[in-house]
Amino acid sequence: MALSAVFLGLLLYVQVSLGQNSSTTLTSIAGTSSVQAANSSTTTPTITISVPSSTITNTGGASFPPVGSITRDFSPSGLEKLWDVVGPVESPPFTTTVVPHTPVVLPSPPPTLYPSFYANRPKDILPHLKYPKGFLFGLATAAYQVEGATKNEGKGPNMWDWASRQPNAIVDNSTADITDLQYFLYKEDVARVAALGVTAHSLSISWARIFPFGTADSPVNQEGLDHYADVIKYHRESGVEPIVTLFHWDMPLALQAYYGGFTSGQIVDDFVNYAKTVFSAYNGTVKTWFTFNEPRVFCSQVASYPFNITYAPGVNTSTAPYQCSYNLIKAHAGAVKAFREMNIVGEIAFKSDDFVGTPWRKNTTDDAAAVERHAAFQIGVFADPVYVSGDWPKILTDTLPPDYLPRFTKQEKKDILGSADFFAIDAYRSQYISAPAEGLDACLSNGPSDPEWPQCNDIQEFDSNAMWAVGASADTGAPWLQDTSRFLRSAMKQIHKRWPTNKIYVTEIGFAQPLEGQRTELYRIKEDTDRTNYIMSYLGELLLSIHEDKIPIMGAFIWSMVDNAEWGQGLSTRFGIQYVNYTSLERTYKRSAMELSEFFEAHLHN
Repeated sequence: MALSAVFLGLLLYVQVSLGQNSSTTLTSIAGTSSVQAANSSTTTPTITISVPSSTITNTGGASFPPVGSITRDFSPSGLEKLWDVVGPVESPPFTTTVVPHTPVVLPSPPPTLYPSFYANRPKDILPHLKYPKGFLFGLATAAYQVEGATKNEGKGPNMWDWASRQPNAIVDNSTADITDLQYFLYKEDVARVAALGVTAHSLSISWARIFPFGTADSPVNQEGLDHYADVIKYHRESGVEPIVTLFHWDMPLALQAYYGGFTSGQIVDDFVNYAKTVFSAYNGTVKTWFTFNEPRVFCSQVASYPFNITYAPGVNTSTAPYQCSYNLIKAHAGAVKAFREMNIVGEIAFKSDDFVGTPWRKNTTDDAAAVERHAAFQIGVFADPVYVSGDWPKILTDTLPPDYLPRFTKQEKKDILGSADFFAIDAYRSQYISAPAEGLDACLSNGPSDPEWPQCNDIQEFDSNAMWAVGASADTGAPWLQDTSRFLRSAMKQIHKRWPTNKIYVTEIGFAQPLEGQRTELYRIKEDTDRTNYIMSYLGELLLSIHEDKIPIMGAFIWSMVDNAEWGQGLSTRFGIQYVNYTSLERTYKRSAMELSEFFEAHLHN
């Protein structure tokens, strides 16, 4: 999944342990590596830890080889040395693709929970309205979160394989070594969702399965290419359109070790080469592509524990998100340029996330200005260059000096502008925005010494009058998430006004049912009423957005197809419309899956 679930938790850890605006510098002292957190504020102490020179260790206890210290050895033994950085990996219970019994027969529908005078059945929600022809009713997953088989069939390690083994990085200390084992159970999963009437699956490809060493000059793993070819083929044979994301946060560990991943400009050519390889392999069988999933969250993530010891030379925790943003958007533009030059059939963009927001207090200029800052830092940072100007939002360049946020050249602006065929947004929520408590001017004047800088805005989860929540809260494992369906139409209007396109995909919406991870009785787990209410409300509002507001929405994807490894929350927080027993790997439809099926059967053009 996307979004701030992982980022908020990990960034909080960094803020507490290092100081929010601390910068991590690596120096050599008497044969040891020293990690120092230096803050311009005199109130934040400097933290120095001496560790063996063979590894870099940060205050959270994570360790990683010094960037550039691993030799580029593309042999099997070289690959094993990369896996040594991760450590032991759990083997899956089986290593062949399971062929399901088809067609899958759906269980009997769930009984009506509420009387009809209070709540409609899914088929009776806005019964006079249908989605436009060609609308994609989809579910979403990400390779790291569902595939498992983490070391099988030639795959190289990725940074989340490593991160999941670092102290205090994952809430429940789980890994994604097996998780849903969709790598070998993809046919069962596709058959099960096809039975629901799902018409599309937004999935991602693991870069480290295609290029175990990541680099353009390293060998391609044919087993990986063949596997995804089979996955794509089976989707199409089952009537489920495969929508492919090239990068959903699972950075090849090799590239992080060689040069610091997206904090180095070297990443651009390596990513474009990977993209071209995949485009060529699946041209004509995949029609809709995403280069990156939620690049803002990913680039924020690199400044958080445990990734904050893996930077290119000269980069620190303060500058890392912006160096990443600069390199990532160039990699996106390069991949799209290659896509078009190769005459690949289909459409391509990247997936934005977050929301513009609503001023918390009416008639307050500071809050209105804070909304603009939120929009610029959360969406505009990537959307403005691609859809509007070719350049960063002015708010960013007015706030951040070039040593934080590198400036684009004239040619780079030309390459970036227009490098998307549609707009995609993970639209989980839309909340209030306020200025910082000390005031917007004070935050901007304080600069890096202020914990709110450079964004200088706050999210508010309740109104400013009577403290009513903006919506029902999700599970405690997703503290950032509320059911804000009542704001969805205005949110979509804002997005279409600011970054206009002829087509919008709502690429992720979803809800973590409160306490679901603590339930043990299957009948309680299946009854995910809060998730069901969220999904039905959002889908109804999208119908109204299309018909009444004339917003060109052509697809909606629910997160997630199955329960999965939720990044920093591990297996403890569940977003799936299907329950997964992580011992037996058995899947079970929840109420949300069944009611989703009924809703789309009534609202799609057949």
